[in-house]
Amino acid sequence: MRKSKLVFTTAVALAGAVMVFSSVAFACTNLATLNLSKASGQPGDTLEVTGSSFRVAKEGPSNPVLLHWNGLEGPVLAQTLPDAAGNISLTATIPQAQPGYYVLVATQQTPEGVAEYGTPARVAFQILGPGGRSVVAPSGAEGAGSVATEPASTGMIALTVALGVLGLALFAAGTGAFIRQARRREVPAAAPVRKSS
Repeated sequence: MRKSKLVFTTAVALAGAVMVFSSVAFACTNLATLNLSKASGQPGDTLEVTGSSFRVAKEGPSNPVLLHWNGLEGPVLAQTLPDAAGNISLTATIPQAQPGYYVLVATQQTPEGVAEYGTPARVAFQILGPGGRSVVAPSGAEGAGSVATEPASTGMIALTVALGVLGLALFAAGTGAFIRQARRREVPAAAPVRKSS
């Protein structure tokens, strides 16, 4: 009985430690971000784009950050190298497009052609209609400048799924150990009854 309590306590402590360390590791990861000098404007306008948390090489030059228009496969508006802190600053000109909402996407790839962790970074931009008015196109309108759908970061999804599965497995193991311990508890034997003579 003492051994099963020790196993159960150890399993619960280990599960708790894994969950705490996983949570801290996940919370401490930085995802790349983008900021614009303005959120709306007209084609031909110049934007100042800043960003942070891009990957910096430990040795040699860092991989460039490319700024795409309206999707991962969209035309490249500008590119730059992150500074020593992983920050970027660049200027981009808004291309000709219909009024509506678009997205600027900053990508950074490894030499092997795989997206760096925490990228791509995205930020929305609205092209205004005549007179500087906001024009929201009907859903599904052709050429309305809707934001292109993009695949999510598979690395982040895989990490989240793996941590969820690990958490469920540890919870199931702890529950199983608790149930086994509860079933093994010995019921104290009844004292023998003495017959009176």
